[in-house]
Amino acid sequence: MTIADRKNWAYIAPFFCFMAIALIFQFAEGLGLKLDNISQPWYRRHPEYLMMIIQMVVCFPLLIYWRKQYEWNVNKGWILGVVGGVVGIAIWILPTHVYTILELGSSDIEDPFWFKYLGLTDRREGFDAAIFRDDNFLYYTAIFLRFIRAVLLVALVEEIFWRGFLMRFIRKPDGKYWDIPFGIFHFIPYVVVTLCFMSVHSSVDWLAAFLFGSIMYALAVKTKSLFACILMHSVANLLMGVYVLTHLKYGLW
Repeated sequence: MTIADRKNWAYIAPFFCFMAIALIFQFAEGLGLKLDNISQPWYRRHPEYLMMIIQMVVCFPLLIYWRKQYEWNVNKGWILGVVGGVVGIAIWILPTHVYTILELGSSDIEDPFWFKYLGLTDRREGFDAAIFRDDNFLYYTAIFLRFIRAVLLVALVEEIFWRGFLMRFIRKPDGKYWDIPFGIFHFIPYVVVTLCFMSVHSSVDWLAAFLFGSIMYALAVKTKSLFACILMHSVANLLMGVYVLTHLKYGLW
């Protein structure tokens, strides 16, 4: 296996495994993985939690195995990464926060259809560990694992793929894209990578995801550091989780 082949596997495989597992569980009910019956164990009634565990069990070992293939550049961009995470997630949660403060959904009038494309929705329904409230161990374990997945796993697999691989590949898809240094600006990779990043999120998050992805691209260009991008994503997801739990906006998760 060539050096380029090893880097391809390292940068692509964890992300695709992560997404493949998510895709399978997206159709959990149709595949018979989900049973709405109180007599069934938690992983049959709420397979999204099983998905979370499987993603971590599969993807973390891959990241550890290929850790030496990644160009971390950990000495640059720490402060900008943290600032980017704070600003990026503030942009992400602002619409739903405004929606609540202004009580936009309190009247009998249906929200305009375009509200959701700006993120102006309540975001109450989603990944809520309250289903385990009768068992403190399961409840706090679910919350802990959710944070580990969001703050570590998601930040790693997404930034390694989006910024580490795809930014280069789009620039030179005919080969030798690994010769391109990390963080070199080019308009086409910016547009393609940011739109791809946006597309893997739900439509209610498209605007926020595009803006977040734009900030992330600017961070990559400015710092030339994959680690700074991962740090920004980690900080953003950490703050998102705190906001979700304190404001009960589980739809953000």
